[in-house]
Amino acid sequence: MSDEKISSNEAIDAALHLDGDPERVKEFYEDWARNYNIDTSGSDYTGPAIAAKLLHQHLAVKDSELLDAGCGTGLVGVELQSLGYINVDGFDLSDSMVELAAATGAYRQVLGSIDMMRASESYPAASYDAILSVGVFTLGHVPPEALHVLLELTRAGGLLVISTRTHYYDQTNFQQVVDELTTSQQAELIQLIKDAPYNNDGDGHYWVFRKSG
Repeated sequence: MSDEKISSNEAIDAALHLDGDPERVKEFYEDWARNYNIDTSGSDYTGPAIAAKLLHQHLAVKDSELLDAGCGTGLVGVELQSLGYINVDGFDLSDSMVELAAATGAYRQVLGSIDMMRASESYPAASYDAILSVGVFTLGHVPPEALHVLLELTRAGGLLVISTRTHYYDQTNFQQVVDELTTSQQAELIQLIKDAPYNNDGDGHYWVFRKSG
């Protein structure tokens, strides 16, 4: 990855220059957890609120079982709680981030030390009505193929709500993976909002998929 500065915030910029190795990513977020909310609030981070409202447009049943994949400190869970959702689970690679997510009271259960690419080892297939993943499909974190893992955990007819940073979309094969899922009829893309607010360093894309079946 280029050494070009991506974010004006030093910690956020460092996160965007990770190499995707789960152990290095975990170590970074263990160290960042205490200051994460301060740094992201200072960057006008709107991703969690936008994603939660998108889910709400397509899923009105408030006792649906939801999974916040890569929940971090719980920003998405808090937004879902404010919208009335009561059965929200979460996982993250960082145990320190998960402790902060649990402290929000927005989650039914949160698990740490979960690598998204291996999440199917910790959760049964087809166990959630909807899965959200915000701030994870970004440079240096997970490959686009993680969509396959999340789709496996989603029930037939269930939803995936995903955010991608614009530079992640531009520099990875995310669109190719989306095309593979839709052309094989594993999932339908039911809404896409491109170049929408994400944070003060740039925009993001927001994707809503419905699992086939």
